[in-house]
Amino acid sequence: MVAAFDGTPREAMPSTKDLLKGAYAEFFAMLLFVYFGCGSASSNVAKYASGEWDSASVVAISMVFGLLITVLAYGTAHSSGGHINCAVTFGLTIVGKCHPARAAVYLVAQLLGSIAGAGLLALTTGADSAVLDRTGGLGANGFQNASVTAGGAFIAEIMGTALLMYTVLESAVNGKAVTTEESGKQNLAPIPIGLAVFVAHIFLIPITGCSINPTRSFGPSLVAGSWTNHWIWWLGPLTGSLIASLVWLGMMTIAKEPAAEEKAQSSASV
Repeated sequence: MVAAFDGTPREAMPSTKDLLKGAYAEFFAMLLFVYFGCGSASSNVAKYASGEWDSASVVAISMVFGLLITVLAYGTAHSSGGHINCAVTFGLTIVGKCHPARAAVYLVAQLLGSIAGAGLLALTTGADSAVLDRTGGLGANGFQNASVTAGGAFIAEIMGTALLMYTVLESAVNGKAVTTEESGKQNLAPIPIGLAVFVAHIFLIPITGCSINPTRSFGPSLVAGSWTNHWIWWLGPLTGSLIASLVWLGMMTIAKEPAAEEKAQSSASV
């Protein structure tokens, strides 16, 4: 049997009950994440006459997204693992901590939750799709800086998601992290994960509007009818997640304990 990247067994096929429980948690968490996160962008957005983002608005929106993921990760970690992002689900599947069947079910649940959250936000704000698209009120990402190219936005989304995924792997998955217990139960991990989301938003909001979460971006784009450069909000985060997962593989390979046979041979040679 192929082991996970950290040498532990890969997740076995989950039961139907476990999948349903996790999907339910992921659906509702994503609904709340989109509604309150993208809603904060709608209510706090402000720009100077020059077109530059107001730094206070960027900080406020970034804090909401960071705090939301912290709260929701704590609230769903014991039910679904607290993914709330298909890029995170993708990375955890690559490293062997999420079964492909779970990943597929979670993807559907996250997409439906994103659509529901965006729909509720649209009913709440009553704003037209054009306004929602430009201000990020529904989170239908668009380049927030005229000088940003598709390539630049792509790189930014890769880097922001790589930061998030690496933080997830080193704070929530690595059993030796100061944020986890030896049993594997998450303890303080949602805090650094939330901080990573906050940092990514601080940097990316003025550039791309910040996605780093394809499923978060899908619902608002669908409800707002905005698909311009939508490929970036999928390919960028998924690529960033893949890169972080491979970097983690390298670290786990370096930190790998010698096998019992290798230890015996080493002792014998001494």
